[in-house]
Amino acid sequence: MNWNPEYFSEIGYLGVGLSGGTLLMWLVYLKKPARLWSTVALALVVVSFVCARINSKGHVNRIQPDRSAELVKQAALEEAKQQALLDSRSDEVSKIRFAEDGASDFLDRAGMDDADLKYFESKGGFGEPGWKREKKTRSGGGGDGSLESEIGGEDVIGGVQSEEFEADEGSEPIIMAEADMVMANRLDLLNLRLTLILLALAIFIVLYDYLRRANLYGKASRPLPLPSSWLNALTPMPPLVVSKKRHRKSARSELARLAKRGDSFVYLTDDPARVAKFPKSLRRLPFIGGREELIPASAGVDDDFIFETVWYGRSSFVVDRPERALTLLAGFLARLEQRTVSRARVSQTAHLVWDLSIPMPRETLEEAMKLAHATGFSILILREKLSKAAQAKSSPSKLEGEPIPS
Repeated sequence: MNWNPEYFSEIGYLGVGLSGGTLLMWLVYLKKPARLWSTVALALVVVSFVCARINSKGHVNRIQPDRSAELVKQAALEEAKQQALLDSRSDEVSKIRFAEDGASDFLDRAGMDDADLKYFESKGGFGEPGWKREKKTRSGGGGDGSLESEIGGEDVIGGVQSEEFEADEGSEPIIMAEADMVMANRLDLLNLRLTLILLALAIFIVLYDYLRRANLYGKASRPLPLPSSWLNALTPMPPLVVSKKRHRKSARSELARLAKRGDSFVYLTDDPARVAKFPKSLRRLPFIGGREELIPASAGVDDDFIFETVWYGRSSFVVDRPERALTLLAGFLARLEQRTVSRARVSQTAHLVWDLSIPMPRETLEEAMKLAHATGFSILILREKLSKAAQAKSSPSKLEGEPIPS
């Protein structure tokens, strides 16, 4: 097959190149999964999809088969038929030609019967057929009977036709051999289907990449209140996450991130001034509504009520006293141990946020990590201080969003 460069337009070839670039971005993503490569691949395939549609409508639809050889063949066939007809009537051809004779007066009309006369008139053998001349006579006058002559010669129809031709000037047909036209349409259909498949695959990869990174601290994109089962199916939530970016992110922004995920939490701190600056609720979705209530866990609030509320994701609590924080943490761990007996897990991830100036006791941290892993909780530590045992069991690289092995 000889390649015809007019199969595609410049935009069509650009779209094909962008489709190849999409495949290249995906190969890079397989080697180094990163949000950049999946996003760039989606952008490339969207442009490729648009280019394929423009090429199909503006270029391939204008392709028409070359009929010149057919027309020449048909004209030769008509001429051969006419010559054969004249040869069959050679005895009726007038031998004498006069100056006033027309081009069609070489046949002897007197020697023809009515059937022959009608046949030759229909073929234009005698010029304009008689029935047409009679019709003009009946129409009356020397006018041509057209609409222009009736309304004073104004070229109304001609004006309409000229506008149509002007509108079609931009879509001039592309003439090529019929075999090339068939091939161009096949390639166009293949290109349209391929770009559609690539677009669907690109959207899937972007969604997959978003869900994969949702439980990776520091690598997740804008949080959304999605079911934790979706996120944990790709990347399980680590039982311990340590934030070492307090100079960049405040405690309020960390809690806002958890609320936007749709997760409930218990925030433990020893800084009442910081808690006083917190709002009464945190927004989950912008412009839509839905807020996560922040309830102060004072001494008068029952621990069972706090635990059950957080377990079922109804609200979140804030503790600003160190004594109350340690007491509540001990009660939480005892109740979590009871839930592990029945292998119960939270439907939506819940968090214990430790933001005290003192590190969590070593035995408490180890027990909390084990219970959190079994029940679907996660411990988020906003201080850099950890127990020495935890530091010994974990390298510094694992403290950033990775679970510390027990």
